[in-house]
Amino acid sequence: MFLSLVVLILTCAVVVLFAMLGELSSRVPAPDEDARRRLEAIETARVGHRPDYWPAELAHIAEQEYALVLVLSSSCSSCEQIAGQVSRLLDRGPANVAVVVACGDRRRGEQFAASHGIDRGVVHIDVEGAWSTGEFGIETSPAALLMRDGRLQSALLFWDLPAVLKAVGSMSVPDKEEVA
Repeated sequence: MFLSLVVLILTCAVVVLFAMLGELSSRVPAPDEDARRRLEAIETARVGHRPDYWPAELAHIAEQEYALVLVLSSSCSSCEQIAGQVSRLLDRGPANVAVVVACGDRRRGEQFAASHGIDRGVVHIDVEGAWSTGEFGIETSPAALLMRDGRLQSALLFWDLPAVLKAVGSMSVPDKEEVA
């Protein structure tokens, strides 16, 4: 008798729990395409800064008129998804795109780059995010750093690589004064 009462109470508790989860899931908005394509300026970024030091893998970025540096983290779930998009971008081989993988240790960063196929492009393994944080104040990922003549022109938090490429394309058009 006592056992059947306990089972009945537990059954009711499970039913109530599932009902609450159903109610909660109905209130959480479905991810929409507009939200995924949203870009946010990174407020802590040191816009206008030229790094005092460029890692060897990224030294050529300092010489580019325009370059895009993508900062991904080995512990970021959004970065896991974006890494696949980056891999497809690297298949096209643009010389002015580089990837920084912020990670706890070098081995983990190298594994992240290899498992996503981004190790065949220009990749800097940034242990503990020391370079991206120290030089640019970037403490979040995924981040897109638009560089102009070796200086940080813009830093964006993003969730969709095509949205970044579209935005960067519009930012990297020469200023009107320079064209005239």
